[in-house]
Amino acid sequence: MIDTVLNILKGKLFKNLGIYTIVNFINSSIPFLLLPFLTNYLSTAEYAVVDIFNTLAFIFIPIIGLNIVSSILRFYYDDVQFNLFISTIVTFLLISGGTIILLVLILLNYLPYAILGDGIPNVIILFALVYALCSQIIESILSLLRAQEKPIFYGAIKIFKTAIDLSFSLYLIAVLSMGWEGRVYAMLGGGAIFAVFSLVYLFKYFEIKLVLDSKYLKMAFAYSLPLILHSLGGYVISFSDRFIILQYLGKDQVGLYAVAYQVGMIMSFANNSFNQAWTPYLFKRLKSNNDIIGRQLNMFNYGYFIFMILLALLLYVCTPIIYKLFINDNFVVDYNIILWVLIGYALNGMYKILVNYLFYFKRTSKLAIITVLSAISNIGFCIWLVPKIGILGASISTTVAFFIMFALVYIDYLKVYRNEKDN
Repeated sequence: MIDTVLNILKGKLFKNLGIYTIVNFINSSIPFLLLPFLTNYLSTAEYAVVDIFNTLAFIFIPIIGLNIVSSILRFYYDDVQFNLFISTIVTFLLISGGTIILLVLILLNYLPYAILGDGIPNVIILFALVYALCSQIIESILSLLRAQEKPIFYGAIKIFKTAIDLSFSLYLIAVLSMGWEGRVYAMLGGGAIFAVFSLVYLFKYFEIKLVLDSKYLKMAFAYSLPLILHSLGGYVISFSDRFIILQYLGKDQVGLYAVAYQVGMIMSFANNSFNQAWTPYLFKRLKSNNDIIGRQLNMFNYGYFIFMILLALLLYVCTPIIYKLFINDNFVVDYNIILWVLIGYALNGMYKILVNYLFYFKRTSKLAIITVLSAISNIGFCIWLVPKIGILGASISTTVAFFIMFALVYIDYLKVYRNEKDN
């Protein structure tokens, strides 16, 4: 297995992995390093509003453009007229996103009460939709750069966006004392700036046009529509617990849980860094349709599973140090909450390695069912456990859901692996 791992990590993959890891470390460390600042300037209730905004934005991402941006990376490797294909993607994204935002704006004008509960303002919903649209526009260019294996340019965009986000946040919160609004406006401002940059870049260098090609639109939908529930379910697993905590325990507990979850998501940084470099490499290797390569990849998967579990346990040991150095005492929680989140995201990292095979072979129809079942289990366990054991119940529910999703995808992966091996 050691020889297999060394062979796979040679050359361009190892170089790209290093760059993606550095980029994600910088990009993820800035929000993490913001924790001492935010936990000192914001109350637990204000931090909860920021977290609800983030949660809604993540949930809206697969809805705002019907998840169509996810098709860019996959179809880059097919024989398509790519300029026309991406023109269709961007045009549809702008039309659908603009329409949804306009409809929600009209609807919110007729709502006399806060529908999210516990004083969370309705405007957060609109802000989250705008941010989701900006994120998807930016993601279109990031997907292209990943497909072209240009991690340095990819990293520059992500780091500069985060730096602007950070600068705006520091100024609006510390200097203008804007509270939660300062953090939300900073994210919206950074998102809008880079969404405009992404569109300008695409129009200039990829010569895209505002056009909808029916053939490419159908191709993109055939791939992406089954993934809407899949993506949405994934975000529900990660973030729906905030709304349940909000209803049962209130904003202050949401704020405490959000900070603990942020610490646990260090694990997500690790598996995302690897996956961003791994996916284009994997697709190229799978395209060769070589049985020996298939066996090497399969062996590598199991080595990665072991690494994920060990990393989660190591990070748990470091949790008290992280809290002492970075987190205000008002936000301290039971460290077992972080342990469950770390294990959950270790399982999520293992899932991501396997699901790439299903994406490549376009076996995405079952993913929606798998993710929805996992999301439903997450909500059910959360509603059951949160009133009994508080926010610890939310972290346990998330981990159970991630395990179910990993186990079901693993079963499907084995079927795909055996079928391709036989062919």
